[in-house]
Amino acid sequence: MVFRISRKVWVALLFVLAATAPWLRGEVGSVPEPQASTPVRYHFGDDPDGKLGWANPNFDDSVWPIAENGKWPMPPFYSDGFIWVRFRLPVRSDASGPLAVRSSRSPFVGAAPFVLADEVFVDGVPAGHEGSLPPHVGLFLPRDTVFDLSATAAASGKTAVVAIRAWCPPGLRYPNFSGAFQVSVDENRNLQLAQSAGQLGELYANGLNLTLNIGIGILGIGMLLAWRWTGERDLLVFSWVMIPQAIFLIAWSPLASGTGWLPLHAWIVATLLPCTLFLVALIELNWTVHRLRVSFLKRLGQAGAVVFTMALVISMEVTTPGAVAHWAMLSSLPAEVTYQCVLVAVNVWAIMVRRTNPLLVLALVASPTVELLFIAGLLPFGVRLGPFYEHPVALADFLGDVAIFALLILRAWKEWRARDELRVEFEAAREVQERLVAPAVDLPGFKIQSVYAPAKQVGGDFFRVLPEPDGSVLVVVGDVSGKGLKAAMTVSAIIGALRTMPALPPTRILAALNRGLVGQMQGGFATCCVARIGPDGAVAIANAGHLSPYLNGAEFAVGAGLPLGIDANAEYEERQFLLKPQEPLTFLSDGVVEARSTSGELFGFDRTLEISGSGAEAIAHAAVAFGQDDDITVLTLTRVAAGKPSTARHEAPIPELA
Repeated sequence: MVFRISRKVWVALLFVLAATAPWLRGEVGSVPEPQASTPVRYHFGDDPDGKLGWANPNFDDSVWPIAENGKWPMPPFYSDGFIWVRFRLPVRSDASGPLAVRSSRSPFVGAAPFVLADEVFVDGVPAGHEGSLPPHVGLFLPRDTVFDLSATAAASGKTAVVAIRAWCPPGLRYPNFSGAFQVSVDENRNLQLAQSAGQLGELYANGLNLTLNIGIGILGIGMLLAWRWTGERDLLVFSWVMIPQAIFLIAWSPLASGTGWLPLHAWIVATLLPCTLFLVALIELNWTVHRLRVSFLKRLGQAGAVVFTMALVISMEVTTPGAVAHWAMLSSLPAEVTYQCVLVAVNVWAIMVRRTNPLLVLALVASPTVELLFIAGLLPFGVRLGPFYEHPVALADFLGDVAIFALLILRAWKEWRARDELRVEFEAAREVQERLVAPAVDLPGFKIQSVYAPAKQVGGDFFRVLPEPDGSVLVVVGDVSGKGLKAAMTVSAIIGALRTMPALPPTRILAALNRGLVGQMQGGFATCCVARIGPDGAVAIANAGHLSPYLNGAEFAVGAGLPLGIDANAEYEERQFLLKPQEPLTFLSDGVVEARSTSGELFGFDRTLEISGSGAEAIAHAAVAFGQDDDITVLTLTRVAAGKPSTARHEAPIPELA
């Protein structure tokens, strides 16, 4: 197999390579990590009652490890989860107003999501806390806070010792994770202004991220509206990707920037539940877009998404280290890698085997590829884009979503136009068929009713009632296998042949139709019943297939020859009987017997026999009301007694389909 990539695809690939090359070389400025002005020391363990003096400014912490660049590692998994961090901060000598301490966390060094509760001491005096430390873990995620200090907590021109007692949940005590506090002691008004400025700065820096996330949500709503208009399943599935994705990213943004203060359980519902829906829907989108069947690979990808998000939930909720938290830690990364690899693999397979639109594949594979590069450590946590910073995966998500949106909308528009053109063709075919299978009218000596109700716009049933010079009536009723336009084309050929066929016995009419259809049905066939009724009531009838008429409330058995279009040498036998005056002879197609209710029950032969003596309208109405599943044709012919010719002209309306 020779696989070629068009020039447009090469241009797109070069553009993506040029855009990601600075990240791979480290040229795009990542968000700077905090630099500690004085040594920051940390220690694992706890001093809940203060007996060890870890909050005391005179405590000798020289044996404690120094946090490199102000960053301290996570506590060991099988520990109580506590960590103490001590700072020595000079207080300005010109500070005149009330003093306060400000504690904030840098979102790009892993601190904000990993500390659920802490307590701040200044010179041994409690200043404030966030959340409630174990055994009753706080329900709030930390943010940038300012705590007022008592007059004895710190003094101008001196060094203040700030000690923070923090707790990390066991499910997030990964060896490669780290945290950092940015702490300062100053006048309360200055710190309040700094806090406001910092939060505004974070909001501004996250402005691009927030705008992109809102844009994803708007595109998702637009995709949902487009689905209501076109009915394309691709659009519905993609809306279920973008809308939960936007909710997840918007809810995550305040936490990531350190500007929000959300209840923990509310945060889990607002982020991880939409995240799960988004990830599972993205797998479904790839299978839907590429028109793939359900497979083990699909279930593997969806399982990876669920395991990954459930591991995050457990990481945030479990407070005691144990098997549950341990397995959550062990399964989180493999589950995410499995999920992303499934997305990459299915798109590579689609472009190599299915020859899917390369641009669509590129858009679908952009986000998982960037995510895998990030997991491998080849991309930074955050990148600077002018005054904004953005996560590379979030940026890839947005660009991929926009590209997928445009490509799916374009494809849906083309398919809608094609369906609209096909609808016009079907409408024209329906009009032609209405002329070919026109309602029967009464003939001298015979009262005739007919109903023709196709299951679709055009159908595969047909009938003809032709008067003959000697006063006889030729009745032909048939049913072509299948439905829709293909069956309607065969009906047109049969009706055309009947119009030009000379007066022949029923068996010869069937033989002639059969020879003309052999080799033209492409595996299909047609059943047909031909009857000639003389003015004296003498009936000659032949049948191809099982399409026997009903007489006096019972099925009149006619020898069932082979259906038309199967064997050119098929032979048909003829039966004769006398039709008495006022005795109805009813012809009907299989659509009556095979009518099916919503529960799956068939109308059946017994019900058909019970109403076979009724008029065509009553029979057809009963079948349609029961549940039409196929084309329905009913024709009743009643011989009028001699000397009482019927002059009425009756055209039965086609009932509305259920």
